[in-house]
Amino acid sequence: MKQIKFLLAIVLVSIIAISCKETEKKEVKEAVETEVEAAKNSMEEVKEEVEVTVDSLKTTVKETIEEVKEGAEEVKKDVEEGVEAVKKTVKQ
Repeated sequence: MKQIKFLLAIVLVSIIAISCKETEKKEVKEAVETEVEAAKNSMEEVKEEVEVTVDSLKTTVKETIEEVKEGAEEVKKDVEEGVEAVKKTVKQ
Protein backbone atom coordinates (compact mmCIF):
# COMPACT_ATOMS: atom_id res chain seq x y z
CA MET A 1 0.00 0.00 0.00
CA LYS A 2 2.83 2.37 0.90
CA GLN A 3 4.53 1.57 -2.37
CA ILE A 4 1.39 2.42 -4.36
CA LYS A 5 1.02 5.72 -2.55
CA PHE A 6 4.69 6.47 -3.19
CA LEU A 7 4.31 5.69 -6.89
CA LEU A 8 1.17 7.87 -7.10
CA ALA A 9 3.08 10.72 -5.49
CA ILE A 10 5.88 10.35 -8.04
CA VAL A 11 3.34 10.34 -10.88
CA LEU A 12 1.66 13.49 -9.57
CA VAL A 13 4.98 15.29 -9.19
CA SER A 14 5.97 14.24 -12.72
CA ILE A 15 2.68 15.49 -14.19
CA ILE A 16 3.07 18.84 -12.41
CA ALA A 17 6.67 19.17 -13.58
CA ILE A 18 5.73 18.42 -17.19
CA SER A 19 2.80 20.83 -17.18
CA CYS A 20 5.01 23.56 -15.72
CA LYS A 21 7.54 23.07 -18.48
CA GLU A 22 4.82 23.38 -21.10
CA THR A 23 3.61 26.73 -19.77
CA GLU A 24 5.14 29.50 -21.78
CA LYS A 25 7.10 32.19 -20.01
CA LYS A 26 5.02 34.89 -21.68
CA GLU A 27 1.82 33.53 -20.17
CA VAL A 28 3.39 33.46 -16.73
CA LYS A 29 4.86 36.93 -17.17
CA GLU A 30 1.49 38.35 -18.29
CA ALA A 31 -0.28 36.68 -15.39
CA VAL A 32 2.23 38.08 -12.93
CA GLU A 33 1.96 41.57 -14.42
CA THR A 34 -1.83 41.41 -14.18
CA GLU A 35 -1.65 40.36 -10.54
CA VAL A 36 0.88 43.10 -9.77
CA GLU A 37 -1.37 45.74 -11.34
CA ALA A 38 -4.36 44.44 -9.41
CA ALA A 39 -2.32 44.57 -6.20
CA LYS A 40 -1.23 48.17 -6.94
CA ASN A 41 -4.83 49.20 -7.58
CA SER A 42 -5.95 47.53 -4.37
CA MET A 43 -3.18 49.27 -2.44
CA GLU A 44 -4.24 52.65 -3.81
CA GLU A 45 -7.88 52.01 -2.88
CA VAL A 46 -6.90 50.89 0.60
CA LYS A 47 -4.67 53.94 1.00
CA GLU A 48 -7.53 56.26 0.06
CA GLU A 49 -9.92 54.48 2.43
CA VAL A 50 -7.37 54.71 5.25
CA GLU A 51 -6.89 58.44 4.63
CA VAL A 52 -10.66 59.02 4.74
CA THR A 53 -10.94 56.98 7.94
CA VAL A 54 -8.05 58.85 9.54
CA ASP A 55 -9.61 62.21 8.66
CA SER A 56 -12.97 61.19 10.11
CA LEU A 57 -11.29 59.89 13.26
CA LYS A 58 -9.34 63.10 13.59
CA THR A 59 -12.57 65.09 13.37
CA THR A 60 -14.28 62.82 15.88
CA VAL A 61 -11.37 63.11 18.31
CA LYS A 62 -11.40 66.92 18.05
CA GLU A 63 -15.15 66.99 18.72
CA THR A 64 -14.76 64.65 21.68
CA ILE A 65 -11.96 66.76 23.13
CA GLU A 66 -14.12 69.88 22.88
CA GLU A 67 -17.03 68.10 24.58
CA VAL A 68 -14.75 66.90 27.39
CA LYS A 69 -13.36 70.42 27.86
CA GLU A 70 -16.87 71.84 28.07
CA GLY A 71 -17.90 69.15 30.54
CA ALA A 72 -14.80 69.78 32.65
CA GLU A 73 -15.54 73.51 32.73
CA GLU A 74 -19.10 72.82 33.88
CA VAL A 75 -17.83 70.47 36.59
CA LYS A 76 -15.28 73.07 37.66
CA LYS A 77 -18.02 75.71 37.98
CA ASP A 78 -20.20 73.29 39.96
CA VAL A 79 -17.32 72.46 42.29
CA GLU A 80 -16.48 76.14 42.79
CA GLU A 81 -20.13 76.87 43.60
CA GLY A 82 -20.15 73.97 46.04
CA VAL A 83 -16.97 75.22 47.70
CA GLU A 84 -18.46 78.72 48.02
CA ALA A 85 -21.65 77.29 49.51
CA VAL A 86 -19.61 75.27 52.03
CA LYS A 87 -17.56 78.37 52.93
CA LYS A 88 -20.73 80.39 53.49
CA THR A 89 -22.19 77.62 55.63
CA VAL A 90 -19.01 77.32 57.70
CA LYS A 91 -18.84 81.13 58.27
CA GLN A 92 -22.39 81.19 59.62
